[in-house]
Amino acid sequence: MKKSLITGLVLAFFAIVCGALLAIVNSFTAPVIKAHEEEKIQESIAVVYEGFNKDEYKAEKFTRDGVKEAYYIIKLDTDEKVAVIYIVESQGYASKIRMMIGVDKEYKVTGYTVISQAETKGDITAHDFNMSGKDDLSTFDKLAGSTYSSKAVKKNFTLALSYAKEDLK
Repeated sequence: MKKSLITGLVLAFFAIVCGALLAIVNSFTAPVIKAHEEEKIQESIAVVYEGFNKDEYKAEKFTRDGVKEAYYIIKLDTDEKVAVIYIVESQGYASKIRMMIGVDKEYKVTGYTVISQAETKGDITAHDFNMSGKDDLSTFDKLAGSTYSSKAVKKNFTLALSYAKEDLK
């Protein structure tokens, strides 16, 4: 019994030491990881909002029901909200299709990119849905043979355009 108690105490000591070391390592790596994630977001925003750069604009994250993430694009010299970027997702045929979609204050799509998807038919990441510069879905170009995927992408655009009308008033 004494031997098992000592073994248990030794294991508890090692667990505490390992936990402390993990916390120390995390305190060094967490800021680096966060900075890397922010840089990736800034790069993605530049794809969906042409001309975005840190010298003229800032991306301010805000909370929006129904979207994964949302950012206001704010012009630094005037502090004016010039666009909004949403990360939205809808269910396709085999997976959720997550997209980043930008909408300007004229409620026109500034750009879009597919962030993640695992659809079985068609390459939706390479398809041009003909939505850049558009303020409605009348010119939406679905991907042939991918009905469910196209419906999910169209829903993502619908969400982004309708939310922008509320968020950019």
